[in-house]
Amino acid sequence: MRPPLALVFALCGLAMAATPAPARNCPVSGGNERQKFISEAPSCEEAVRRFKLCAIGATLDGPLSARVGEVCEKAYLSKLPENERKAYAAAIYACNAPYVAKRATIYRSVSAHCRVDAMAQYAKGH
Repeated sequence: MRPPLALVFALCGLAMAATPAPARNCPVSGGNERQKFISEAPSCEEAVRRFKLCAIGATLDGPLSARVGEVCEKAYLSKLPENERKAYAAAIYACNAPYVAKRATIYRSVSAHCRVDAMAQYAKGH
């Protein structure tokens, strides 16, 4: 049985709303260049800004978010008490869990954006 056409349009609208605008303002192109651009950020805040500038709304956002993680976690993770490290890990897990069984690239992007938002929150002292 096929879903009603209105439901299909509603779901497509939700997916489009969750998709970031194309990374037209990213100063570099290509996946490797974008990852390097983020990795070279001098701070977590700047890595997050660069991610948001260069994310494309697809699977590439996962590796880009990993570069943000490298920058941000280097800055604050070792300084967090054990209970906050566990809470941080739980926040990252919560970003990934809903999308583990999903196949579409938009889910990889949504998960990546969620992780970057969690990293930014912890970098600011949540």
